[in-house]
Amino acid sequence: MTPTFHGHVASPVVVPTDCWYAVAHSSAIGQHFTALRAVGRPIVLFRTSGGQPVALEDRCAHRAYPLSAGTLKDDTIRCGLCGFVYDAGGQCIHVPTQSRVPLGAYVEAYPVRESDGLVWVWFGEPGRARLHRLPELPWLADTAWATVSGVQDVQASFLLLHESFADVTQVPFVAPEISPAVLGSEPPPLQVTVSETTVSLRREFPPARMPSWQATLAGISDAAEFATVQEGYLLSPAVWVDYWDVQTSSDSWLRLRFTQLVTPIDERSSRLMWAVSRDFSVIDDSATQQLTAMFGDYYERVLRAMETAQSVIDHDGPGREVNVSADVVGLKIREIVEALLAEEGA
Repeated sequence: MTPTFHGHVASPVVVPTDCWYAVAHSSAIGQHFTALRAVGRPIVLFRTSGGQPVALEDRCAHRAYPLSAGTLKDDTIRCGLCGFVYDAGGQCIHVPTQSRVPLGAYVEAYPVRESDGLVWVWFGEPGRARLHRLPELPWLADTAWATVSGVQDVQASFLLLHESFADVTQVPFVAPEISPAVLGSEPPPLQVTVSETTVSLRREFPPARMPSWQATLAGISDAAEFATVQEGYLLSPAVWVDYWDVQTSSDSWLRLRFTQLVTPIDERSSRLMWAVSRDFSVIDDSATQQLTAMFGDYYERVLRAMETAQSVIDHDGPGREVNVSADVVGLKIREIVEALLAEEGA
């Protein structure tokens, strides 16, 4: 009698799964293994010989051993412990000790898409993936823009990160040297738009000085004052984007795009892929180097602050909160996530 595979049951992680999560930059995935954890699951990524990205469960169906510790050849993975061979769809196609492949010998294969220089993976019900569009982030791949970026794991929940990104009034306290002058006083009222799954904000700031680093890069006096428009968008539980646009004349703008791609590792840790894109001083390599260091330090400070907040919650519980008007978007994000979890039955 051919033995059958009984499988394993992963501990559930209470985060939205009906969502495309950006798990890696396209340039990081090749004909080699990239192993990571996302949404409480071990994942192995690679490209086929035809260049298609693949995402599989990183655990052999035979025993608890990562496929990423095996070998990749001719678009198949051979387990480094038992020799089971899997195709790019996750199906076991060869077992070295017998001619028949056991019933149920497969690993989970996750829907994958590639866009704007990113590899996106769907962790929900596979059939629902086609009903959800990828977030559109064209500036990440547009040659009219220059982008600096980084990737970092953080011991804080994805929801804490989104709430932080939605509140730019924290920037003067976390990183005062890069903060725009318009955030140094009471900001103008928020215009908030909410749908079932998204929330956006808009502020129009009165004329004020740009931060000195931006004025220098743009070749503008840091004493000059310009109006600024800020817009923020929760595009999905995986993406928060900020537009920060300074109007230097009636038809001229200096535009920045802050892209925060958040993937839960589990309920209390996350992976952040951040990017800061600009449409000025695009071919200035020294500007790119400066911004890489500056915003790398900025996100490091933000993430350390969120780790501290997560530690307080873990030790003392959620506690009492006093909210102000700047928190309205963060509170809406909580409501959206709670509704998505309820819909998914989590």
